[in-house]
Amino acid sequence: MTKVPIEPRLRVGNGTVIGEYCVFGSAKEARQRGEVPGESVPVTLGERCLIANHVVLYEGVQVADDVVIEDRVRVGYNGVVGARVRLAYGAYICDRVVIGSDARIAGFICDGVKVGERSTVMGDLVHEYTRPHEPWWEVDELPPVVEADSVVGYGARVVGAVRIGPRSYVAAGAIVTKDVPPEHIATGVNVFTPAVEWRGARLQSLIRHWQGR
Repeated sequence: MTKVPIEPRLRVGNGTVIGEYCVFGSAKEARQRGEVPGESVPVTLGERCLIANHVVLYEGVQVADDVVIEDRVRVGYNGVVGARVRLAYGAYICDRVVIGSDARIAGFICDGVKVGERSTVMGDLVHEYTRPHEPWWEVDELPPVVEADSVVGYGARVVGAVRIGPRSYVAAGAIVTKDVPPEHIATGVNVFTPAVEWRGARLQSLIRHWQGR
């Protein structure tokens, strides 16, 4: 991989390496349709980032220092990616998503989501999508929020304007449509267990870490 030259749609920090077949600064749909005037907003990459292959970063995306973006990741317009974040292979991140520092993302993230620092999202964060009969861009549903130090496991789905955590764990395959209180484990469909009452062996080291022990 080689570092590409700076272009009008891309600003690259020192030490950042970019792979092949990447697209930077692709215009959002409203601009492509001529509904928003002017040029697309540049993408900014911080220092010492590693951008792999077939990555698409839409206009206005801001990537902080020391970020790793693996192959086939897509980040929608005006996304913000904090320092030392890893976006794993194939992560699909929609528009206006804000990802806190040291987070890890591998799933599907709908528009407007906020992911807290040191959180991990391997599952899907989606809108309720209760008004499919209305025009696509006229529906603006509130997104989920994942607070700091929380986990959404593989295959889990968080649906609608719910809040996860902080320091909560949504188990793989779980479905969440209600707020998960701080330091709870979510399993099944909206089954929440306080971390202090969790007896499963595999999460005990994480629970001790949350409790500072």
